[in-house]
Amino acid sequence: MIDKSMDLSGGLSTDTALELLSDARRRELLMALLERDLRDDGDARLPVENLAESGGRDLELRLHHSHLPKLESTGVVDWRRNANEIRTGRRFDELRPLLRLLRDHPDVLPGDRP
Repeated sequence: MIDKSMDLSGGLSTDTALELLSDARRRELLMALLERDLRDDGDARLPVENLAESGGRDLELRLHHSHLPKLESTGVVDWRRNANEIRTGRRFDELRPLLRLLRDHPDVLPGDRP
């Protein structure tokens, strides 16, 4: 069976990368992780409660039951449930160019973005 989340080289497929970025909350989370990673020399850690504080209980549920499992299953984040934090995962660097594109060119890209 073919794993459609990966391309032929074993990296994230374009479809998977774009799907991960298709949700505004996931983009916001990934952008925060990108910025933290740049500041902390590659050892980015984000407390999960900080991610959910602006959206209340509904966002907390979506993070725990949808967004974080999706990001973790692709290897983009490492979700440490016991510590209640996320870190950059083994595949985060594969998504980094797209995140930088979104961050660096907000004026030429369509749509709403964090």
